[in-house]
Amino acid sequence: MSEIRATNLRMTGFSLPSLGLNMLVTAVFVFLPPLYANHVGVGAAVGAIFFAAKVVDMTAAPLWGLFMDSYSTRWGRRRPWLALSAPILMLAIFMVYNPPEDAGGLYLFMWLATLYVGWSAWTISHTSWALELSRDYDRRSRITGLLQAMTMIGGILIGGGWAIMQLQENVPSLEEAASVISWFMFVVLPVTVIFCLISVPERKTANRSHIGFKKGASVVFKNMPLLRLLLANFMISFSTYFVQALFVFFVAFTLNLEDSEGFILIFLLVGGLLGLPFWIWLSERWNKHNTMQMAVTTGAITSLLLLVLPPNAILLTTIIFLLVGLNSSANEFLPRAMMADVCDHDHIQSGSERMGLYYSLLQTSSKMASGIAIFIVMSVLGILDFMPEMGAENTSTALQRLRYLIVGMPVIAYLIVIGLMWRYPISREYQRKMRGLIEEREKIALKNSLAGS
Repeated sequence: MSEIRATNLRMTGFSLPSLGLNMLVTAVFVFLPPLYANHVGVGAAVGAIFFAAKVVDMTAAPLWGLFMDSYSTRWGRRRPWLALSAPILMLAIFMVYNPPEDAGGLYLFMWLATLYVGWSAWTISHTSWALELSRDYDRRSRITGLLQAMTMIGGILIGGGWAIMQLQENVPSLEEAASVISWFMFVVLPVTVIFCLISVPERKTANRSHIGFKKGASVVFKNMPLLRLLLANFMISFSTYFVQALFVFFVAFTLNLEDSEGFILIFLLVGGLLGLPFWIWLSERWNKHNTMQMAVTTGAITSLLLLVLPPNAILLTTIIFLLVGLNSSANEFLPRAMMADVCDHDHIQSGSERMGLYYSLLQTSSKMASGIAIFIVMSVLGILDFMPEMGAENTSTALQRLRYLIVGMPVIAYLIVIGLMWRYPISREYQRKMRGLIEEREKIALKNSLAGS
């Protein structure tokens, strides 16, 4: 069965776990660094703790991918692990967003690492399942685009909830806001999993013998399209997490719009949602790698607007962050859609379908980028003479340096991506040739299987 077709309603139900995913991503990288640095008192060590937890996560992700690829159950290769990840995430979310008074660096590391491990199981199982629904070059873009739409809506819900809390007469503290959002995610995550599990089946493939570790690793490390995509995804993710880690500090203190961060965050996410249909349309009329080049070029140009954004201008700030967010949806769904095509390339070389492993490698590159981004942010702030605990009392020079930082690093990352995608080898035509070869192999394998039985 090479294609899984379902109604729009069922595909919407299937995509719901992505709603919870961006709630989690946005909440982790926007709330937790300032929560633990400023309010819990961990200070600049937050960056090192995030990075250490990411090391645990980066070890777990490929193991999850290999395990899911290698062992199928009566319920499928992906579904059981998505169901298992929900309670792990629920426990970790509750603990990390509701720290006790004596919480310190060890507490943050332990529960953040647990959250990351559950997050890996969640995303690898769900996204691998999604990427395996189709082998069509353009339908893969539409499927991952639907997942990305849910992702953006989830982020908007988090930002909207935060904005509503900030509009109240008694504005809740960051600790109170984080606790409310954690309870919201605590309820939403298992509900989205249930809807997903009953919406769409997994695609069945012909049984194949597992290749040895040495051969499998050799195929991976010689896969140049994979290595280029992983590095491009690393740079894109680094840019995203770098901006998210600085978002609260920049908006609250450089722009002097404290208590409006949630409202402004909504427009950053709405920009991504508005841009999504255009990027899907462009990827279907152009190649995905060319669309990625256009998206990051747009991101680099719009980021420059932050250099001239004056303080205390909430209307202008919301408009500019809307523009800055336009390319963000492409940054997320295009690497995933392209990874499915890279997996076809691996399938030709290895004779095995290893979507879980390959998506886990993509996810690992994002995780490495997020850990490094937060580590750099929290380490560099002191070098720039910016002290998070001083807030708006920092010097004007330090606040201006924060502005240069939130613009400069993402622009550099985007320029590297443009170079990496230059003459990228997997085009629509090449992928369709690979698809024909894979389907012919599967027909032969199926005939042999029937003849043997």
